[in-house]
Amino acid sequence: MPVITHGGVSILNAIPLGLGSSCAIDINVEVDASYGPQQPGSALLDTITDFFRVKSGREVSVMVKSDLPQGGGLKSSSAVAAGAVSALSSLTGMEVDVPVLAARLSMEAGVSVTGALDDVAASLYGGISICDNTKMRILRKVPFPDGYTFVLLPRGPRREFNPDLLRKRWPAFKSISTLLHTGNYIEAMARNGLTVSQALGYETDVLLKAMDLGARASGVSGNGPSLFALVKEDEEGPIVDLFSMLGSPIVRRPI
Repeated sequence: MPVITHGGVSILNAIPLGLGSSCAIDINVEVDASYGPQQPGSALLDTITDFFRVKSGREVSVMVKSDLPQGGGLKSSSAVAAGAVSALSSLTGMEVDVPVLAARLSMEAGVSVTGALDDVAASLYGGISICDNTKMRILRKVPFPDGYTFVLLPRGPRREFNPDLLRKRWPAFKSISTLLHTGNYIEAMARNGLTVSQALGYETDVLLKAMDLGARASGVSGNGPSLFALVKEDEEGPIVDLFSMLGSPIVRRPI
């Protein structure tokens, strides 16, 4: 049976501190594994299948179905990595720490700066994850609060960016991290999203307008370029209209 994982939205970008948090959204990624050679082309899938080929002594491959834009900040790479490692471990009978191995292989493949363990954990388990990506530890998993939906503006792939633009703002991210310890996840998401947009030069004016229109949080997910706004259920209309000025927004629930 294929493994189903999920896209996600950032709550705390992990690059500045090593501490990261994400939540899952109901955009699915489906990954199926089988024996046989992997078709070349994806550095991430090549890295993952090579690991299992060497460890198991057999050629293995994965097939991926996804509606997420690659390199868009909505956790597509983490969802693929999580699904592929989970599917291949089941196929080969190898016992592995799925989220940690997926994060480590993502770094090895060059698709993640930190390994994005928080993204991988949210993709696998749903809800909110808080992780120490430096020590590769899942610190907390909690459900997302009820009564909210996301308006998303999927875009990708992202342009090249300098991670130091985020690292230089570490005091702001340190302040945001304190909100995670008190369970104020939505405020953390709001402040993180706007801080990332300012650091990387995305449309902060549009995101502030979203807040004026009633969004509880808005910002850039991951390192961009996709945008999000979190709203109360049945209050999506004004944000959909706003984001429609920039592209084709979609509405999805946290899961």
